[in-house]
Amino acid sequence: MNAVIVALIHAFNGTIYETAGIISGFFNDPEQAHACAHRIRVQTKSVVEVCGSQLSVFL
Repeated sequence: MNAVIVALIHAFNGTIYETAGIISGFFNDPEQAHACAHRIRVQTKSVVEVCGSQLSVFL
C-alpha cells in the first residue's frame, strides 16, 4: 500500500516525507493536496488529513 500512496503523491507533483506510521505529502497548492487525498482515500481506503497544501496518510 505504501508504494501506491507514494506513486499517487508523485503523480500529483508532490514531495514525500515518511515517518513511523505516517506518510506526508507536500504540494504547491491546496487543490493538488485535496485532489491527491481524494484519490488516496478512494484507492487505499486510508485515513487522510489535509491541511493547506500538505496531506498526512495514517498507515
